[in-house]
Amino acid sequence: SNFLSQVVWERAYAPINLKKNFSVSHDYMLVYGRDANVIETNGISRTDETDNRYQNPDNDPRGVWQSDNLSVGPAIEDNIYPITTPSGRIVEPPAGRRLSQKAFRERLQDNRIWFGQDGNGVPRMKRFRSELRKTGVTPMTIWKYKEVGHSQSATQELQDLMGGKKYFAYPKPVKLIQRAIQLYSHSDSVIMDFFAGSATTAEAVMRQNLEDGGHRKFIMVQLPEKNYHTNKDGKMVPTKGGRVAFEDGFRSIDEISRERIRRAAAKIKADNELTLPADFDGSFKHYRVVKP
Repeated sequence: SNFLSQVVWERAYAPINLKKNFSVSHDYMLVYGRDANVIETNGISRTDETDNRYQNPDNDPRGVWQSDNLSVGPAIEDNIYPITTPSGRIVEPPAGRRLSQKAFRERLQDNRIWFGQDGNGVPRMKRFRSELRKTGVTPMTIWKYKEVGHSQSATQELQDLMGGKKYFAYPKPVKLIQRAIQLYSHSDSVIMDFFAGSATTAEAVMRQNLEDGGHRKFIMVQLPEKNYHTNKDGKMVPTKGGRVAFEDGFRSIDEISRERIRRAAAKIKADNELTLPADFDGSFKHYRVVKP
């Protein structure tokens, strides 16, 4: 009952030609809220492109705005009426969907109807940026890799961070997790990832704090899954998938997770030396769950 959406993430930027029929290029993110009736997204941070859509060609004192059509809801007979533009042209309703005449007259009186610079255009509603309920842009359900990264870039970035070693096959892009954090957290939120893996979420939290001055904290939970097994002679032998990590001294996934956090924090500090907030915190505490 608290389901919000199923997001489609475009995780691949090129086809895998070895596939017999189709090369899968997407994954899904299931989004739930604790109470779907009250939760509301913060929205995606506005860019110059989205802000440039708002202009003020008529010097309205309420500030910049963008125009929108007058269509609302299903076609109702009372809402089917012609409109005469300031130039005298009569405009018929599009497919019978339009504001009620009363609502239209109120908005016209309040200078919220735009007929174009010459007063001859199809009437449109003025939507003021200053009156938006939230500061960000409402996210759509398809997230392109150009915005949030793809699997290949995530693998390369993590490999670079870990000294050229490839410890994880399919890590998530930092930008992907950062968007999720941005949409539904506030500046002092605690973000928990119950399957930490490569600890992408920890880096995403730190980068979001850097971006908006927040003080979010993260809790990464990871079972100490071993990347080796003990043979009949009692000798530790690396597993096929964990050989590289084992040879570099990592005995379990959580050890790699912690090292990734250390390296990510160090890189953030090095890359932002001149602009890093004085209270930026890239540290963490490590707890082990012991048997009762």
